[in-house]
Amino acid sequence: MSLVNIQEFADHKITFIASKSTGSLFTTNWHLYNYSPELFLMSERLNHSKYLTYLGFTLDSEVNCGKHIEKIADKARKKLKILKHLSDRDWGSYASTLRITYTTLVLPVLEYGYQIF
Repeated sequence: MSLVNIQEFADHKITFIASKSTGSLFTTNWHLYNYSPELFLMSERLNHSKYLTYLGFTLDSEVNCGKHIEKIADKARKKLKILKHLSDRDWGSYASTLRITYTTLVLPVLEYGYQIF
């Protein structure tokens, strides 16, 4: 399969680098989930990936957002560890400081792009 339209666009407007590009097939048909089409851009074969990251969103070929939610949860857990250390019982921060820290560190990670789901 050749991406002719993209190649024609690239001839006049922009330069695409095939080695930095990745192809993926998004489908809800489970028969096609393991299908890996051969895509070519500028006569070079594109790598195939089941999970693509675009603007911070992990898109998976099953279109179920499971991998993205997994990554968000991992990021939030790492940031919650900071709160855990700040809330130590011997020298912990005030509740207002912890609330502000939560709303600035953890909440944006959890809320980023929730409209897509």
